[in-house]
Amino acid sequence: MKRILITTIMMLLLPGAYSAVAQDYQAPQVKISQDKVRVNGKSYYAHVVTEKQTLYSISKAYNVSLQDIYDANKNLDLENAGLKTGQVIFIPTQPSAPAQAPAATAEAPAESPAPAAVPAPAKEKPASSSALDRWLYPGRFKTAKTEEPETKTEPEAVAAPADTVPAFVVDIPDRIKVAVVLPFTSSRLSDNTVDFYSGLLLAARDLGKSGLSIDIDAIDVRDSASIDKGSFDKHDIIIGPITSKDMQMMLGKCPEGKMVISPLDPQAYSLCSSSPSIQTPTPTVLQNQDVVQWALQDMAPGDSLVLITSKGAPLSEGSKSIVDALKASGVKYHTISYGILEGLSIQKAFEWHYSANGVTRYIIAADDESFVNDAVRNVNLMLFKKHNVALYAPSRIRSFSMIETEYLHSVNTHISAAYFTDFNDKNVGNFIMAYRALFNAEPNQFAFHGYDTLHFFVDICRTYGRQWPKVLQDCSGHGLQTDFRFEREEGSEGFVNKAVRRVIYTPDFHIVLQ
Repeated sequence: MKRILITTIMMLLLPGAYSAVAQDYQAPQVKISQDKVRVNGKSYYAHVVTEKQTLYSISKAYNVSLQDIYDANKNLDLENAGLKTGQVIFIPTQPSAPAQAPAATAEAPAESPAPAAVPAPAKEKPASSSALDRWLYPGRFKTAKTEEPETKTEPEAVAAPADTVPAFVVDIPDRIKVAVVLPFTSSRLSDNTVDFYSGLLLAARDLGKSGLSIDIDAIDVRDSASIDKGSFDKHDIIIGPITSKDMQMMLGKCPEGKMVISPLDPQAYSLCSSSPSIQTPTPTVLQNQDVVQWALQDMAPGDSLVLITSKGAPLSEGSKSIVDALKASGVKYHTISYGILEGLSIQKAFEWHYSANGVTRYIIAADDESFVNDAVRNVNLMLFKKHNVALYAPSRIRSFSMIETEYLHSVNTHISAAYFTDFNDKNVGNFIMAYRALFNAEPNQFAFHGYDTLHFFVDICRTYGRQWPKVLQDCSGHGLQTDFRFEREEGSEGFVNKAVRRVIYTPDFHIVLQ
């Protein structure tokens, strides 16, 4: 939590979201955070200390007393230890008493009064003068129905995007209010959660630079006693929590007509059938079904299809989805099922089921890393025997450390995945540069997913207004790492992302997106 709670927050450089204190000399700049956290029922700004800032300058910027800051950060002993660059401190959103200006000292330079509220920014795109500014442009996503939306001064009726979606009044908010519900102060806070939130805040900065006004309210899901149905009445978008258990709690407190976006937990997939929730990571079952469909689409005359399973091992839900998809296809296929101890003698079975005149396409339905590694080795041996092979595998194979990457390339591995980042994409490169500059860290898949998630949902909200869930099924998006194509299954209340990225490990050692 220390790295983010946020170096992030310095990130909300949204136009109109902060102001600097003017002085006769070059005083330390204090940017007002718009990120709020509730702890033990009290609301605080989370402020990241930057170079040359003092407790005095921070207290004046937020219009609170020094004692308020001391009391909110007792664990840091600021009164004696002072501030450190990069430190995250809590600032009460409501001062206990009007802030009093202490006598000027060498350590606390005099400053002008706290700034007045800044008016909303003009809806104009800023000039681009650097690589970072060029990265900070809108339009990374495009909805299926529109290009850049126009600002509307009055709501107007629009035709429904599809026959199944009723017409409604477009109610585009002047400021899009986003609730982000994560375990900010819990021991369950993980680096992945921190990275997701970092990416999300970076997307907020991107959108803010385009002239869009966004308010982000960070809510600690562990402080559930202070969360009720009224907590989200004014929010246009609700993102989080990250576990199925917390999702169930949130759904019980979500006002009618609001949708809760599940950002990270694939297990929340089951909640979509009976609750107003949106599953953003494409479920593993759907990824596996797609990889089978991919293999079937690639089949040509003379090809053979071979399923590889681990003998005696129970099928996981993911592996079962592969087997079921093959059975339902009606296509003829062979099965090689063996135990890990049979690995050295199983080559005869591979020889029996190869295609003499085409490509032998292998599909692995297993989760054990040792077995999958042995199966890939056996497919690779077929290649060395001059057979034409192609492997189709679950996406989790990319996380297995013992598998030689060289093998994945040599056997032409095909993977249907929820996430894939093309590092040759200039937008990806610009994102990485900005992330490094702001957080002094490398972005991982969770940071990319946070960026993509906020960007997509804010884009459709600013296009279709507060009733965006009514057209969600008719909108699609292509992010830095994630694609979005939501469907509502018959009889269900929620939406599930069914978009996948098809990735091929080519024999010339490239990883390409089909």
